[in-house]
Amino acid sequence: MRIWKNLALTAVAIALTATLSIAGESHKCESSTQECLDYMAQKMKDSGWVGIELDYADDGAHMQITKVVPDSPAEGAGMQPGDILFAMYGIELNGENSEKLEQARSEWKPGQQVTYTVQRAGQNHDIDLTLAAMPASVLANWIGRHLMEYHANNESDSASADTDGGS
Repeated sequence: MRIWKNLALTAVAIALTATLSIAGESHKCESSTQECLDYMAQKMKDSGWVGIELDYADDGAHMQITKVVPDSPAEGAGMQPGDILFAMYGIELNGENSEKLEQARSEWKPGQQVTYTVQRAGQNHDIDLTLAAMPASVLANWIGRHLMEYHANNESDSASADTDGGS
């Protein structure tokens, strides 16, 4: 499960396609809120964007598209909610290939062509799309969601520790 979570985070956070929400799983980001905000804003503004949101498929072994952002490269290329992401550049999306996928993804820039293989209705379909720059509204939403989910308790934990320590 940890390998899939890392793969999902690579596919989403590094691929910057959207936010991965896994019901019942939460963790605290190790960076300070400001460090995280600065890093994410810098990294995301220069990276290619697909425009999908993902979650685990019913089988728990694959990632499924839950949302295709309107006017995104994914929508233009024909990706659909319910599609299962199977491969990127012919590299099967699995834990064994996470380093290869992360390396391929780290080089994405707006204007670059990407090929996904999705499974739809039991058949594989290759989908070519051209990455775009992430729209400012999507960037702000993604950062805000990350900060709310992974940092909201960081500051309150510090505040309560200071309050408890002063008593």
